[in-house]
Amino acid sequence: MGGLTLIAVSLMGAASYMPETVVDNDFFRAASGVDRHPMFRGTQYRHHMSSGETASGMATTAIGRLQKKLDLDLHRDVDALISNVTLPDIPFVGAGAAIVGKLGMNPKVVYDLHNGGCVSFLFMLDLARTLIQAGKIRNAILCNMQTAAGRVFSQDDNRKLPQSCVPGDGCGAVYVCASEANPIDVIITRTHGEYALDMNVTAPDGRDWWQPGESAFNIDFDEAHIGSVIDRGNALVPTAMYDALAETGLEPQAIDRLITNQPNRIFLRNWREALFLPEEAHIHTLPEHGNLFGAALPICLERGWSEGRLKPGQRLMMAGFSHAGDYSAAAIISLNSVVH
Repeated sequence: MGGLTLIAVSLMGAASYMPETVVDNDFFRAASGVDRHPMFRGTQYRHHMSSGETASGMATTAIGRLQKKLDLDLHRDVDALISNVTLPDIPFVGAGAAIVGKLGMNPKVVYDLHNGGCVSFLFMLDLARTLIQAGKIRNAILCNMQTAAGRVFSQDDNRKLPQSCVPGDGCGAVYVCASEANPIDVIITRTHGEYALDMNVTAPDGRDWWQPGESAFNIDFDEAHIGSVIDRGNALVPTAMYDALAETGLEPQAIDRLITNQPNRIFLRNWREALFLPEEAHIHTLPEHGNLFGAALPICLERGWSEGRLKPGQRLMMAGFSHAGDYSAAAIISLNSVVH
């Protein structure tokens, strides 16, 4: 690199949207008993998309709120839109172009990222930072849409499955640009291809997901899968966090706040304890929002700022893993500015 100074890229603000329909544990307990497995405990409420809601609709609301918070001109102030949606409105088609059309945006580029899963926000953040530092764009909106809870896990065939009680729907959007306000110090992304085929979509009649049928699809979580995923999550996320610390030359005690994806309370406890952080330093919304998949990181980022738990002078660690362990990532952000 020869002494090249890279442009600082900062997180400037976050906003979210949660569907109006709130579902409590009785919705699932009536079918099977929500407390069947400790892997799927800890959630009291979650939001479910209604049949008339769309991923692009959730995103336009969240981005509209972000626009008001930061006084953005969406036609002028957004060079890139980078999005990730769990279950698209139309098969094979991401939500990016629809969001641009609904909001009258004029970005130079739109990227619908399909990898990263529960930690896709950090993959999107890495892409945005790379493009800004390369001089391709000046700023970007990153948008995560979790849409599988109401569409998949609430189906009658699936309500009786213990894993169905954890997911919740929601959308988070974040604005990033070249700035020293809240700079990204480091982002670590890892791909673990050996685990890529360990999460499967199944149906009671054994058909493939693209074949027509009368029963609902679900995610296959048998006991063997659950044990493996717990072991991987407990190893992959701390490893990514400590790799980020090593790259910045920091010790764990330099981290003031932690935001991760939020699969269940077991992971949340183990991950914060890996950094020797107290419970109050870990910002999450598991009891009221459930497992928000990729949307958890931006939604919790907004929560931390809006509640005053993220303050100037702190260092924030963001981390997580996805699916059965095929991706992991971590980032450290220096908080220099007040965000409302």
